Amino acid sequence: MTSQLPALGALYINPAGGCNLHCRHCWVNEGSFTGELLSFEDWKELLSQSVAEGCSYLKFTGGEPLLYEDIVSLYRYSADIFPKVVIETNGTLQPEGLWEAFAEKKPFHVSVSLDNADARLHDEFRGQAGAWEKTVEFAEKLVKNKIANQIIMSVSSVKRQPVVGMIKLAQQIGTGTLKINFITPSGRGKTDNFFDKNPIEGIIEFFTWIDKETPQGVIPSVPAALLPVNRLKNHGYCPVRNLMGVLPDGTFSLCGVAFSREEMAWGKFPDITVHEAWENSPVYKMIRSSLPDGLQGVCRVCIHRDSCIGQCVVNNMETGGSVTSPDILCQRAYDAGLFPRTRLLDR
Repeated sequence: MTSQLPALGALYINPAGGCNLHCRHCWVNEGSFTGELLSFEDWKELLSQSVAEGCSYLKFTGGEPLLYEDIVSLYRYSADIFPKVVIETNGTLQPEGLWEAFAEKKPFHVSVSLDNADARLHDEFRGQAGAWEKTVEFAEKLVKNKIANQIIMSVSSVKRQPVVGMIKLAQQIGTGTLKINFITPSGRGKTDNFFDKNPIEGIIEFFTWIDKETPQGVIPSVPAALLPVNRLKNHGYCPVRNLMGVLPDGTFSLCGVAFSREEMAWGKFPDITVHEAWENSPVYKMIRSSLPDGLQGVCRVCIHRDSCIGQCVVNNMETGGSVTSPDILCQRAYDAGLFPRTRLLDR
């Protein structure tokens, strides 16, 4: 690894070619993939090369990663070489041997998607009857096996009752945290996204309510600038400048965005090595050269610029047309005079 390259810190892989659900908001369009899936041996080699590049964080995501036929073996191999292995799942599948593998070496963290305390509404949203019951059972098993866990709730409105219901359910299950994701205008989410349906004034009021009336374990996926200081300790940042994604056929991508935006993909494993992709990909080069210094709008003058880096470049591409476009919530708050002055560099 050359000294000029930033470290490869995080690897997001999508080992399965699809999903068993049909969610209304899916931003990768179910992860539907027509290419040939990468073999188990190729995945092992790719992971080994990533560790050799200094990568210490691996996320299994999707689509639905637990659909991958060798997922238990791949998890075992990953857990042996990566200090941190994270899994994002809809929680409806329990492959044979999964819990035994977790018992041998626990994942660093597992996130489970659960959108409503009402089983019927959740199943309608996820497109499969009985999904709610399976996901709740999976979340309960995570707690029982003392695996660090989180429930992720997707919302398109600022209605408070669904959040209140999910808080109660999460407490009943005993889950670690409840993260609230806002449906983005990408994939299927374009028809029911949070940003187009809600005026910024109502969104700010929603954030204020979450801050003042809900437990600290409720984590809204809000840019750091719009969070009070006491909530920043639980706030996560996308490691976009140190991130590599890999699609089911070995295509290198920025996270999983190349499922729907082919211009964000470059090269395929094993035709090229992990090092070659990390060093030479025009996508990664573009990210390194343009972020954070090229950020536009309010993100350019925000004190969180160098850590937040626009919150989510995929969302910024969809809403603003470029990876350097400002976060839509922060920009709308700024334009409406609701952006906190204390978070501006020129205050």
